[in-house]
Amino acid sequence: MKLLKRQPMMRRVILATLPCVAGSVYYFGWRSLAVIAVSCLAVFLTEYAFCRRRKEPVTEAVFVTGILYALVMPPTVPWHVLIIGVVFAIAFVKEAFGGFGRNVFNPAVAGRCFVYVCFPVAMTSTWAPVSQGPLGALNQWTTAGVDAITSATPMALMKAGEISLSSSDIFHGLFLGRIAGTMGVTSALLILVGGGYLYFTKTANRTLIITVIATYAVLNQVLHWLGVEPVPGALPAVLGGGFLFGAFFMVTDPISAPSTQGGRIAYAMLIAVCTLIIRNFSIFNGGLMFSILIGNMFGPILDHAAKALKNTGRGAAE
Repeated sequence: MKLLKRQPMMRRVILATLPCVAGSVYYFGWRSLAVIAVSCLAVFLTEYAFCRRRKEPVTEAVFVTGILYALVMPPTVPWHVLIIGVVFAIAFVKEAFGGFGRNVFNPAVAGRCFVYVCFPVAMTSTWAPVSQGPLGALNQWTTAGVDAITSATPMALMKAGEISLSSSDIFHGLFLGRIAGTMGVTSALLILVGGGYLYFTKTANRTLIITVIATYAVLNQVLHWLGVEPVPGALPAVLGGGFLFGAFFMVTDPISAPSTQGGRIAYAMLIAVCTLIIRNFSIFNGGLMFSILIGNMFGPILDHAAKALKNTGRGAAE
């Protein structure tokens, strides 16, 4: 039996994650690379256990799930939390529905959401400080023991009204990535490098990317102008909290996203609106993962509605 199924599209996605992988090591130490390796090993073994019974090869898409899942974890994530979440993602979100191409929800997002709810202390209470030196953390296993562990990310403190981000904070923190957060998505610059590759090679759907980013940016800026608190405005909202990573790598998942043009537009707008509401007006600081799962749930309905509207329009024209 062939062990691994070649998927050129998935290899391009893996290639696009490399800037974020490099950034995770540079900012938080070599433990980040070990987290990614353990995650990929766990997803491979989990999928292999199912594929062996069906006499099918493991898909290369499983490594995309493993890498994306690892990149949105805290740099200090305990090993048992990491493994439990990613095994859940493959076994219960992907293989339980029949394997590749049949899952309703994005496995990486669902796995992250599962451990976020089950292990809230490990996922939200402590954060490793980002390395500030010119060599970053390239000479360190982890930055967790260098300085005091922060109790909240700057984005969470900004939401609580305890700090306000200056132009310098936005550039050095949110854009370049020198800010506490999940290990691979603090730098908007690195995300844009990889995301730009997905966009220009048409590996990721452009409609989804443009719609979700534009909708989220416009809504944040309008509400900010109207004085609605704690909405921060378009720039910090789009650059912070890993939003761009989700927009390029997770919203665009071809399996869990709608397949029609109208469905994709509605899907991306739904995710943008839910993210704004959850991130700013709920107890959760990061609403994107919940919003993507909500979008996944309504994806088939949105496709059905888009096709029905198209058929209605054709009937009226005839």
